[in-house]
Amino acid sequence: MAAGVAPEFALRLAEMAVTSEALVSAESLNDILHRLAARAHEVTRADYAAISIFDEEGHVTRFVYTGIDEALARRLGNPPVGRGLLGELRRHDRPLRLDNLKRHPRFTGWPEGHPDMEAFLGVPIRAGGETIGSLYMTRVAGREPFTERDELAAAVLALQAAATVASALARERTGRVAILEERERIAHDLHDGIIQSLYAIGLEFDTLTRRDDLPDDARELLREEVERINSIIQDIREYISMLEAGSPPSAPDLSRDLAFVLRQLVPPGIDTVLNVTAAALQELNNREAEDVLYIAREAVSNAVRHGSPTKIGVDLRQTDSELTLTVQDNGVGFDPAKAPTGLGTITMRTRAARLGAKLTILGIPGMGTTVHLSIPRRSYERGEGE
Repeated sequence: MAAGVAPEFALRLAEMAVTSEALVSAESLNDILHRLAARAHEVTRADYAAISIFDEEGHVTRFVYTGIDEALARRLGNPPVGRGLLGELRRHDRPLRLDNLKRHPRFTGWPEGHPDMEAFLGVPIRAGGETIGSLYMTRVAGREPFTERDELAAAVLALQAAATVASALARERTGRVAILEERERIAHDLHDGIIQSLYAIGLEFDTLTRRDDLPDDARELLREEVERINSIIQDIREYISMLEAGSPPSAPDLSRDLAFVLRQLVPPGIDTVLNVTAAALQELNNREAEDVLYIAREAVSNAVRHGSPTKIGVDLRQTDSELTLTVQDNGVGFDPAKAPTGLGTITMRTRAARLGAKLTILGIPGMGTTVHLSIPRRSYERGEGE
């Protein structure tokens, strides 16, 4: 082995060992992406690093970064969707190294306040003959460009990432399919079992109210119970509709899926506002995202059905200590002392408890309703500078 090659080979092996150790204990795709982004940051000595995952159409479905602090990430807004230079790597099967990314023809600029990046290194993550994701590394203006050694280090990391990410994606998709199948089973059981049983009980009560020998107070009580049963049946039917509608059959993406909920549930004539910060998108695993999505869906549905609003706003963001979801409308509101507790509200509280979150539902007669979910933030293992 030639002089100079052996130390380089030993360095690559050492880097691979560190990466393997970091990935072996990762429990979810989200965790894997955070650790890979941190490793890309380290092995290339970049100022900023990120990793993306593409769907079949080439859109970015996950984007995890290091180097940009959370306050700045909140100001920058939603993450990239795969246009411009980042989307260019979807069509590459080899690394792309640029001294100045702003000179590339596919560069489309940055949002206001974005760091001034210059040196760029992009490496596709390929599995099964396709580019399933990419690593991106940048350095600020004035720093030296990336070298061939940096490119080699990133390429080795991308090779390690390919198998791990592909496997995690497969597990996630399998789990998603299982969730959808379970939703269908639950919906079927609710419709053919619970609803039919309640309907039969309601008919029996209704028949009893027609008996001539029934005291008036008992007849009135039975009528009230029939109304309650009908209300429960309606709650269950709406819950079944939510189970069957679900969200697109892919990994949860709250930016996409919350927009889907608003399109699905809010009729024309009601204005909607959706705000999801880029930083908040990285906080939740798949099950947690499903819970947040359900709570948002139920809150929006309640606003439309009971609030008579002209505007509904959905906001998902994070602070240093918590991630918050707020669904607010300007409808008729409600009196908390008189408001019934339906199946949807009970399920919202159950999911909030599973998240370890605090759920607050505040209604003010004539001024609308606010549903606020507060989830304490977890600490992730991140690279320096995050």
